[in-house]
Amino acid sequence: MQTPDGVWRIEIIKRGRTQWYRIIHDDNVLDWLSIAAVQRLLGEAGVDMADLAEIHAVAPTKDESQHGVA
Repeated sequence: MQTPDGVWRIEIIKRGRTQWYRIIHDDNVLDWLSIAAVQRLLGEAGVDMADLAEIHAVAPTKDESQHGVA
């Protein structure tokens, strides 16, 4: 999901049975967040979650696709 201007992006990350969220804003990346933390951080920044729009999935990078592979 991202804001209409693309300044804030929220990614849902799933690894096995574990799920967490990542916020990307400019050069800042906040990782391993709960949905409550995402809501709080966006609210503090003045971003309304209702304004977020879905974006198309991006293929994993080479490093991500090989994560956990022996």
